[in-house]
Amino acid sequence: MNKQLTIWLAIFSLLPQLSFARDNEASLEFKRYLAKQEQDFSDYKKTIDKEFAQFVEVWKSAEDEYREKISKKWHKPLLPGKKQWVDYSDDLNQRTTVNFDSGAITVEVRQSLTSQQITVLANKTISNLTNISLSDTLARDPIVQSVNKKLTKDNKKLAIAKKSPPLLAKKYIGELGTISSKSDQDITTITIPLKPSLLNDNAQRYYPLAQQQAIKWKIPASLILAIIHTESSFNPLARSHVPAFGLMQIVPGSAGKDVTEFLNGKTTLLRPEYLYSAEQNIEAGSVYLHLLMSRYFKGVKDNKNRLYMAIAGYNTGPGNVAKALSNTTSLKRATQSANQQSSQQLYFNLIDNLPHQETVNYLKKVLKRTSYYNNLLAKESI
Repeated sequence: MNKQLTIWLAIFSLLPQLSFARDNEASLEFKRYLAKQEQDFSDYKKTIDKEFAQFVEVWKSAEDEYREKISKKWHKPLLPGKKQWVDYSDDLNQRTTVNFDSGAITVEVRQSLTSQQITVLANKTISNLTNISLSDTLARDPIVQSVNKKLTKDNKKLAIAKKSPPLLAKKYIGELGTISSKSDQDITTITIPLKPSLLNDNAQRYYPLAQQQAIKWKIPASLILAIIHTESSFNPLARSHVPAFGLMQIVPGSAGKDVTEFLNGKTTLLRPEYLYSAEQNIEAGSVYLHLLMSRYFKGVKDNKNRLYMAIAGYNTGPGNVAKALSNTTSLKRATQSANQQSSQQLYFNLIDNLPHQETVNYLKKVLKRTSYYNNLLAKESI
């Protein structure tokens, strides 16, 4: 046989082995890459979980410390909540509360005041509340200051723009002639009413943002407004002990995780200064509603059933909704159960079996208020 031909035949006979070796090496390299990616993701998740846990711990610790400090001066120490903003003077002898739900400003002073002093203090309070911006209000909040001091390494400024609106507009303040006061045990209490139109005016104020997100995520603007109303009564600096923040009460450690992963491709911590931006908060809340409807309860065929489940899930989490419908936390089983029920049957099933009465009340309120805002929208009132 020709010598050159023999060499070529030998080379060709080795090609499958060489190809196999290359494929095997490529496969091993890909496996190493996947293993590294998995390890990196695991490390990242641990870091993020640690960051979330640290934030919650620091926030609750700051609240506890400030509450203890206040309790030395006040028998009932009040902190800012979902539907009320509370502010203390530097010496803690004066407390100002804006209740967005009841519609009143309350000023309490640890001394007896004359009628003239009461009038002066009432006017000063109104001026402060209607001139100080949300960002400045937040910047001087002792709990936020304490948390930022412990967690912020690079001394970043609060994310809310300096031109942010005030906590209250002057048009919301009631007639000065209706201001009332009383003295009890050397504490003078001044009550300044807010106009009854406050809720509707606030709905009008935030409707453009709600409508923008409603179009983007294919959810009713009336539902977004109803949830804001129920969660915070349109208090722009709302917070709860969970902790949750802002108009739609976003919990950084649960809804915040889902929202940031969906929007940015990775989980990040949404801090209070981010969630106190109305635009960013309404976006986050709307995205979470979208995820409840299009991810968690995607397989539910009836639109009303899916809506009921999403509203309840916004308050208590998808797992508790699943438990109410299937006695398990399986979303698949909950979906199967929902698809076997009429909207009326499912509604009463949720009312009877949701694990917390708070969620039952929440579902009823949001549905009632969704209908209310639907009617307002239909009349073009907002």
